[in-house]
Amino acid sequence: MKYEDSIEQSAELLRKALPLMSRQTAGLHPVSYAIWYDYVSNRNPDLRHAIDEVMARSGTLDETTTRHLFDRHVADIDADTAARVTEGFQRVLGHMATSAAQAGTDTARFGETLGRLSTALDQGDGHADAVAEALAETRTMQGNMKALQDRFDDSQKQIMALREEVRKAREESLLDALTGLANRRAFDQRLAACLASTVAGGESAPCLLVGDIDHFKKINDTWGHPFGDQVIKAVAAVLKALAPQGALPARVGGEEFAVLLPESALPDAHTLAELVRQRISAARIRRHGADETLARVTLSLGVTRHKPGESPTDFFERADQALYASKTGGRDRVTVLAA
Repeated sequence: MKYEDSIEQSAELLRKALPLMSRQTAGLHPVSYAIWYDYVSNRNPDLRHAIDEVMARSGTLDETTTRHLFDRHVADIDADTAARVTEGFQRVLGHMATSAAQAGTDTARFGETLGRLSTALDQGDGHADAVAEALAETRTMQGNMKALQDRFDDSQKQIMALREEVRKAREESLLDALTGLANRRAFDQRLAACLASTVAGGESAPCLLVGDIDHFKKINDTWGHPFGDQVIKAVAAVLKALAPQGALPARVGGEEFAVLLPESALPDAHTLAELVRQRISAARIRRHGADETLARVTLSLGVTRHKPGESPTDFFERADQALYASKTGGRDRVTVLAA
């Protein structure tokens, strides 16, 4: 793992990085923080050399150069590590913001004290000028602390926006772009998690339904790929509509679908598969921009229940065997493979 610094180490690196960041024309955002974090930690010699060259030549890092350095020398970190660094940065920045706010409060209190002292000395022994100067310096310090607090607040807003972008990107990476169903990656992750939490031999063993559009190549060859996409989206819509709560419908291949049923008994999974098959078989899909009704689309399906100790791969392969039996048995049918 690239970043294993404790909160104390992170705080010290932030203390060193922040003055360097603030001297640049690039914004105080996580991309800028990442390169300066690596710079002051001395863990990335190539990045440090590249920054030193740019600074010697130009004096500051602008936005474009900052992002270029990040892409070239830092961006090889994985998504989970990037998220941890961002969250760590936010945590450290939050501590720093709290400290800045407290320092501002203390400075304000000190300024009020000097103000009262100045008023008293105005009526006394003539030291008011010195105190007034100290008061002016205190007010300057108050202004600086306010500016620092504002910069911290702005940086925190930027980090929150970045975290939201990361969250959305992660969600999108788990969705099939054409259908909006979970993609194979999301399905595999959920399947593995589901089996990991399943009690061996218990009544809660999940079921799996897999389906494949019959003669899909012929559909594409006859009516074109845009119509083929319509068919895929129509099947996905049926799966979304019929999948029970807690189930995960997914597109796991070109014309292949799966539904993970963590809480369904095998007879219920069989009933669902038959309902899906019948709904698809009864539907008639029209091409966009045309009134002609095309030949019906059918779906072959396989259903099985998880066996104790079975791996996710073996579980899926058994469901796929049931699907293959439906294909070789004449298509447009459901085959149940008992555990």
